[in-house]
Amino acid sequence: MKKILSSLYILLLVCACKKEDKKIQFYHWKSNAKISVVEKEALKTTKAEKTFIHYFDVVVSEGINQPVSVIQDIDTFFNEIEVVPVVFISNSVFKGNSYGINSLVDKVENLVQQIHQKYFNKKAIEIQIDCDWTKTTKEAYFQFLKLLKKKIQVSTTIRLHQIKYQKETGIPPVDFGALMLYNVGDLSDFNHNSILNSKIVSQYIKNHTNYPLELDLALPLFSQVVIKNKEHNIRLINRVIEKDFKNDTEHFKNIGNHQYLVLKKKLYRGQYLYKDFVLKLEKTSIEEIVKSSEIVKKSNLNIRNTILYHLDETEIKELNFKELITKL
Repeated sequence: MKKILSSLYILLLVCACKKEDKKIQFYHWKSNAKISVVEKEALKTTKAEKTFIHYFDVVVSEGINQPVSVIQDIDTFFNEIEVVPVVFISNSVFKGNSYGINSLVDKVENLVQQIHQKYFNKKAIEIQIDCDWTKTTKEAYFQFLKLLKKKIQVSTTIRLHQIKYQKETGIPPVDFGALMLYNVGDLSDFNHNSILNSKIVSQYIKNHTNYPLELDLALPLFSQVVIKNKEHNIRLINRVIEKDFKNDTEHFKNIGNHQYLVLKKKLYRGQYLYKDFVLKLEKTSIEEIVKSSEIVKKSNLNIRNTILYHLDETEIKELNFKELITKL
């Protein structure tokens, strides 16, 4: 009996340790990284030791690679935890471009270090690159990563299609990846949620699915308004505040399935909405987040930690945040 009890105790202890080892981290993706009381509480609740902060984008402008959307300020609170700079690079930067990669590496790394030194008074030791590379851009992108890795520890974001079609898209030469489990659907399809859909996830990730890199699992903690005009062009507004539409019957008509028809012209959060535009309000339920993450965890992918995209007071308040954390 004593042996049975001892074995049971050890089993419970091992399970408890595994649960404690589970780490939840955050992305911060705003131009001003000031932090609210609610956001601080979220970091404390999850015992987050690391935050991935978006520093800037690199895009092609007038034929030249340019940094844009550079972060304007970072709260001193982030000195208390590890910060990993994130740089988004448009795939067009690498199209037909195997030249100038050395220069691009130097410019990206130098700007990252300038920003990091300014706010943290030290050099960054890790960087994450966010790029939706393809078969045609992988050579230039992978060369960029190889050269950057000589200067600093590097990770990169991985999309679902890059897991499923890894033979075509290749394996990036980095230390680890972050599997993006959001923006999985088609924005123009107003019958389904484009942020996260477990049925779509299951089309890309099977029980036997594997990948040669360790991966963090990035899950959505955001909402958006998808705007479709008369020509079916798509625009986005970050964050859904449903009462703005539900209560304003002069300008919006609820047509079901989280969609609203614009009845008359209105300026809404900096964007003009015209008559007959259709709006789709997209949020992600805890049930869908858990269901999708379970599909990934049941596969042969080597999952490390969870990263929530992103740290935002409004989104945290809209969701039962503590329930989500307990179920991840």
